[in-house]
Amino acid sequence: MRVCMVAFSDLRFDYRIFREATSLHEAGHSVTVVATAFSNAPLEGWDAFDTHLITVDRSQSLRRLYPLFWYNVGCILKELQVDAYHAHDLDALWPTARAARRNNRPLVYDSHEFWIEQSSLVHRPIMRGMWSRLEKALIPHVDHAITVSPSIARSLRACYPSLGPVTVLRNLPLYKPHEESDLIRQTLDIAPERPIVLYQGGFLTANGLHEQIKAAKNFNDAAFVLIGDGPCEAELKNLVRQTGLENSVYFIDRVPFHQLHTYTCSADLGLCLIKGTGQSFYYSLPNKLFEYMMGGLPVLASNFPEMQRVVEETGAGAVADPEDIEGISETVCALLSDSAGRQVQRAASLSAAQHFNWECESEALTGLYEKL
Repeated sequence: MRVCMVAFSDLRFDYRIFREATSLHEAGHSVTVVATAFSNAPLEGWDAFDTHLITVDRSQSLRRLYPLFWYNVGCILKELQVDAYHAHDLDALWPTARAARRNNRPLVYDSHEFWIEQSSLVHRPIMRGMWSRLEKALIPHVDHAITVSPSIARSLRACYPSLGPVTVLRNLPLYKPHEESDLIRQTLDIAPERPIVLYQGGFLTANGLHEQIKAAKNFNDAAFVLIGDGPCEAELKNLVRQTGLENSVYFIDRVPFHQLHTYTCSADLGLCLIKGTGQSFYYSLPNKLFEYMMGGLPVLASNFPEMQRVVEETGAGAVADPEDIEGISETVCALLSDSAGRQVQRAASLSAAQHFNWECESEALTGLYEKL
């Protein structure tokens, strides 16, 4: 089957799209990907796919970028001969749905999150209403939906009763065996005796990073390392300076996904303390949670239903209120000070990684396409 994926996303850093495209390719499908390019940097690792990149200037507002993206996607899709269309998230659904309807082809809607319940929309009723009306208008054209957790699947069905089949495809990493690594220590010249507490991912207010940095003041001698980038990066670095934490909190630029695992393996504890701003985050299962497990790290996650269930079932760490700064500090220190308990949690993480990986999860995706 010839599958065309469409995404308003930078493919260099979008692990989910790469994993899905790879799984479909390995199952014998031909995959074309139409996406955005946020820079002129080379696109590595995508040689197996026919990629069409639309260069966009991220300094411009989304009100300008989306119409340009949709127009260019429409032009590209008119020239492609495909058997199925796959829209990644709501911002790619409109031009993809038009092409699917025009060519009478099946349409898969891959909702990476509960779009209208994103933290960036829950306090913007006009913008949220616009996206809600668009999603409601396009849902009847969707043949099969995909989302990332059982709770979000239930919420989508409740919000859109006309929605057809929904497959839960958790955001799990490709399996990589644990490796011994000191890469973070070498990169930042951190002493061997200092524990490393790690956050990896986007620098967004909703990811609870302000609270985590404030909590790091009481992490004892541990180094708190943040790997990534995002819109509040400058704000976070200013907070570090203002609180005098330059020798406790460190930043590493965003790392391509094929290199990230080596960094992860070199830490001692992983933080996944996103805030519950909107149902999308409250019911999420972030990829970083499972990346930490694959790196053999004990995890400290938000005490929200999906994450708490995974942490408790695996025994791979603890949960905390992501807005309780004192509680975060206390739990981090308790986890780091219990060396025997940390070894048990480390083993639990590595054991969980044998099941929480994309190789196991991808069967749901390939099975979906067998039925289209």
